[in-house]
Amino acid sequence: MMKEEELKEFLNRMQESETSINKVDFPSFDRAPFMDKMRVSVHYLENIQVNITAELGASVMKIRDIIKIGEDSVIELDQPVGETAEIYVNNQPLGRGEIVVIGNNFGIRMETIYKKEENDPVVSEP
Repeated sequence: MMKEEELKEFLNRMQESETSINKVDFPSFDRAPFMDKMRVSVHYLENIQVNITAELGASVMKIRDIIKIGEDSVIELDQPVGETAEIYVNNQPLGRGEIVVIGNNFGIRMETIYKKEENDPVVSEP
């Protein structure tokens, strides 16, 4: 890094000399030839954690009703029993599935997985 004195001296020299501006031609920026040969194994991705969420339904409530929520309270959702739930991976739509009960837990049986490019379903039978 230049000191203040060096910078002043440099700028003075620049003002004293004739400056010329030349156009620089940079080569076009194309993909490197080795990029097409690079492949990442699926095994490289196996230990990456993602958040998976299922949207069971929604409800609109007033703050006074939310304050009253306690243990054993029931919140009514807009989706009837037996309907499917939307499934998201890192907040991106993945597909739809049927809500199932497994022991004392809920689970999702995948019914539809969306295409990557758009949200049109690709029917994939389990």
